[in-house]
Amino acid sequence: MKRSATSIRCVPRYGYPGTEVRIVDLDLPEDLEDKALLEVLRLWFTLHGLPEAVYDIDVDDDGYFAIINDEAYSRPWGAPLL
Repeated sequence: MKRSATSIRCVPRYGYPGTEVRIVDLDLPEDLEDKALLEVLRLWFTLHGLPEAVYDIDVDDDGYFAIINDEAYSRPWGAPLL
């Protein structure tokens, strides 16, 4: 199984003040399915102390992105998308 580093955009669910688009880097198999990606993201956030952070995932022309509950932005994680 070939693995690759993948950057996942994380967008706030509602966009309240203090939220922003951030990036998390994951080491994933290339043939990962949507449901498995959601589980990997939830595990990543759980390991970073934010077990309820991921609301859902979706895809657009730029690839997959995670929809993050705004409450998760009260703690530092990921890198801001500039």
